[in-house]
Amino acid sequence: MKKVLMIIGGIVIVIVILVIIVFSVTSMTSNKLVCECDEGTNITIMYNDKTITGYTAKGISYDLDGQKEYAESIGMDAYLDEFSTYYSSNTSGSCTRDE
Repeated sequence: MKKVLMIIGGIVIVIVILVIIVFSVTSMTSNKLVCECDEGTNITIMYNDKTITGYTAKGISYDLDGQKEYAESIGMDAYLDEFSTYYSSNTSGSCTRDE
């Protein structure tokens, strides 16, 4: 029984490490739209020329699949401009592009 728990624990640790590595690589190789405000509703959208590759958010919800589809349909530059305008209109913060 102890051996089985050790094997399961090892598998879980390997999966966690892989997820961290994938997130780190995505984060380091993507451009970012960083949106911050004093209210604590911060979001960073990671993207490349064609699509959204990921995001991190605090105090705000974000539909990655829906927004990814929308961004691909209107183009990344238009999406980033529109999201920045939306964010600054609905919070006291602003967005900057980190390319």
